[in-house]
Amino acid sequence: MGYDSKKAWGELYSGDSPIAYPAEGVIRIFKGTFPALTMPRAHANLSILDMGCGDGRHLPFLSGLGFNVCAVEVSETICSTLRRRMEAYDVKVDIRAGHAGSLPYEDSFFDRLLTWNSCYYMSLSGPRFGAHVAEMARVLKPGGWIVASLPKKTNFIFRDSRASDATGYRIIANDYFGLRDGEIMRCIEDRADLVESFEPKFENFCHADLDMEWFGLPYHWHVFCAQRKV
Repeated sequence: MGYDSKKAWGELYSGDSPIAYPAEGVIRIFKGTFPALTMPRAHANLSILDMGCGDGRHLPFLSGLGFNVCAVEVSETICSTLRRRMEAYDVKVDIRAGHAGSLPYEDSFFDRLLTWNSCYYMSLSGPRFGAHVAEMARVLKPGGWIVASLPKKTNFIFRDSRASDATGYRIIANDYFGLRDGEIMRCIEDRADLVESFEPKFENFCHADLDMEWFGLPYHWHVFCAQRKV
């Protein structure tokens, strides 16, 4: 049997445990000021999609910044849990089932799209990362911004992984957290590969790197913001 992402993540997110804190990188991008970050600082009344929102950890934060927030996760079961959680936090969010290859929103719907550790999971659509890029661009308004993180090839996620038949993809094995074994993922070779993958739909890239050795786990990530081409 193949990898069942809805089952794997549904089991993780179906409980009633408190949501995690927002990722530090997301906080810095949306609230910080940096010389090479040109994405506009104004957020109030803009629309944003948190694509692959997980346990919902970024949703109260984004709402607090003034965004009109929407979110996507891979199954209706997860979405139902997320709706209950956000009601408890008194956070208004439109939450729908979908994934990077199939987003349940109209063309040019959002001013911003956040894909934090999510857009490179490929089991639901096959090894067609270009289709993920095109779909994320489709729901962004022309001139809107994507905020993204993807694992570097040195990230712990790819440890013990094996090559897929499709170039640029890896099949996960012996995942430290026991969630991803059998999942196929886009494995970015380097920054040039990252830009080449997104450049058909995006421009004005702002790059950052997260390279932490976190108690035996290499947390290595490509981070970038880019603007949808008009």
